Amino acid sequence: MPEISRFFGIVVAMYYDDHPPPHVHVRYGEHRAILEIGTAAVLFGDLPHRVVGMVVEWSEAMLKDVVEVRPLGGYRLYLRFEDGVAGELDLGARLRFEGVFAPLKDPATFARVRIHPDLGTIVWPNGADLDPDVLYAELSRTPISVPPAPTRRTR
Repeated sequence: MPEISRFFGIVVAMYYDDHPPPHVHVRYGEHRAILEIGTAAVLFGDLPHRVVGMVVEWSEAMLKDVVEVRPLGGYRLYLRFEDGVAGELDLGARLRFEGVFAPLKDPATFARVRIHPDLGTIVWPNGADLDPDVLYAELSRTPISVPPAPTRRTR
């Protein structure tokens, strides 16, 4: 399962094209659960209440959804995030037009960008997508926050 984050012994994973509603798989020790994105409702399994709270904090800090995208010509896009952060990004210098991104070298194909309703990011008809956290960091000029590694006690 694709791991998207690991902190304080908590492992958060997500499949790209999993069943609705949008959710994450969480492991903590012997505990396993599926939490709905947005509501943090436990859909399956169990987790200590403290762990659910930490996953909610993580999701609020890390998961920012794109709510508007408009192609502006060339490889430029106007993006607006759910918290109001908005602006223009020129992806021409940031993308390598190889693999799944190769068709996007054609500006007409690049302009067919849309928002994936479940993933909260931008996608193209061929399935290419970009991480909304990276887009947010680029647009807001803020680094991607990573929880500090737990410290180990030495005797």
